[in-house]
Amino acid sequence: MLRLEEFESNVLRSGLVPEDALARARGEVVAHADDAAIQLARRLIQDRQLTTFQARKLLSGKTSGFILGGYRLLRQLGEGGMGKVYLARNDRGDRVAVKVLPPRRALEDENALLRFRREMDLSRRCDHPNIARTLAVGNEGDVHFMVMEYIAGESLFEMVKGPRAGPLRVPDAARLFLKLIEGLDAAHRAGLIHRDIKPSNVMITPDGEVKLLDLGLARALDDEKGITRANTVLGTLDYASPEQLGDATRADRRSDLYSVGCTLYFALSGKAPFEGGDMINKIFKQRMEDPPALESIARGVPSAFAAIVRKLMNKKPDERYQNCPELRADLARWTDPGRVHAILGAEAEAARSFRPPPPELDEDDLRLLVAEESDSRDGASLRNLGDPQPSVAPRHHTPPPPLTAVVRPTPSREARTPGMPPARRVQDDNAWLFQFGLIALGAGILAIILIAIFHRS
Repeated sequence: MLRLEEFESNVLRSGLVPEDALARARGEVVAHADDAAIQLARRLIQDRQLTTFQARKLLSGKTSGFILGGYRLLRQLGEGGMGKVYLARNDRGDRVAVKVLPPRRALEDENALLRFRREMDLSRRCDHPNIARTLAVGNEGDVHFMVMEYIAGESLFEMVKGPRAGPLRVPDAARLFLKLIEGLDAAHRAGLIHRDIKPSNVMITPDGEVKLLDLGLARALDDEKGITRANTVLGTLDYASPEQLGDATRADRRSDLYSVGCTLYFALSGKAPFEGGDMINKIFKQRMEDPPALESIARGVPSAFAAIVRKLMNKKPDERYQNCPELRADLARWTDPGRVHAILGAEAEAARSFRPPPPELDEDDLRLLVAEESDSRDGASLRNLGDPQPSVAPRHHTPPPPLTAVVRPTPSREARTPGMPPARRVQDDNAWLFQFGLIALGAGILAIILIAIFHRS
C-alpha cells in the first residue's frame, strides 16, 4: 500500500494541487493510520482539488500525463482503436474531449501515428454542426493528442441498448438520420469518406442534436497514396459495406451510405443486420446474404420505409442511393408522425418515443460525498475512493476494442453485479445448487432407510 509521504510526493509532482491546498488537506488526516494515503485522497476529492480518476492514478504511482496542452484530464470517457479519450478542462473552465495516442501504440504499429495525424488533418477539413469539431492538435514529447469538442449525451448504441433501451419510432429515426446525413454530406463534399459509421459513432445530445464522431478510419478522395493498402479489410464488421470488406480502398460515398443503412436497421430493430458468428461469417453475410426483412422483425416499421433501408443496403453500389441528397428526399417524407400513424394505426406506437439524453451534471456536481466504505482485509483500498454517480454517465463515445489493428467489432454489453464478475457469479450459483442437491439427496435416502426399518419392526 502506498505510504502517505509517497502519495503527497506524487500529488506535488503531478502539478494538480497547490502546496497550500495539499497542506490544508494533510492537516485533517490521521498521519499514522494504515489508510492515511486513502484518507488524504478522499479529502482532496471532497475539497475539489482532485477528481476520482486523478486520485486513483496518483495512488497507483502515476505522476505525469495529467495535463496536456494546457488541459487537465478529469476522467476517461472511452477507448478506441486509435487511443483513449478523456474529459478535460482548461483554466477558463472550457470542457473538451482529448484523444491521446499511447506512445507504446505508436512504437508497436508503424501506421498508428500516421493514422492519428491523418485524423487530425482530415477532421480540420470539415466544419459542420453535425460533425464533432477538432479544436487543436499537439504533442508533449512522444505523447500525441487531439483536442476535440466535448459532446455530452448518449451514443445511438447506448440509446437503443442502454438503461433506457428501446428501438426508435420511424418518425424519430427519420429526424435523427436526416441530421446525421447532413453531417455526412458535408464530409463527402469536403472529399472525405468516413468508413466507420455505426451506432457508437453517432452521438445524441440532450437537446436532440446529432453529432458524427471519429474520423480515425476516414480517407481523402484526393489522396492517391493513402495509408490503407489494397485488399485490406477495414471497418466495423456489422456495419461495413461488402466492397469495403473486400478492399477498403474501394470504399466511396455509397459505401458510407450502406453503413448508414445498417445503422438505421439497428436503430429501428435493436439488432445489427447480421448478428452472431465469427469474423469470417460476418464478412460472408455482409457480402453474400440479405438480412431478415426489417418490417418482419421491427414493429411499427412500414414496408415502404423498410424499402429505404433495403436500398441503402443493396449489395451493388450502383443500386443504392448515390448520395446524401437522394436519401434526404426520401427520409424527409417520414418525419411526420401523423403520416406514419395513418399508415399503421396503433402499430405505429410499438416502438418507444424519442427522448433525448438528460442534461449532464457539471464535473463539480459529479464529485459528491465520497463513499465511506472500508476494505475488510487491510482497511484501505482504491475502492474506498468511491465513484461519482451522475444520473446518466455521458460519454464522448465508447468505441469497442478492435479485433485486429484495423478491424473494429460490434460493441456489446453485459450486465454485471458490482464486485462479482459474471463468470464467478455463475460458478457460485452452480456450487450452491450442487450443495443443495446433495443435501436433498441425503435427506431422501435417510427417509427411505427409516421407512424400511419402521416396516420391518
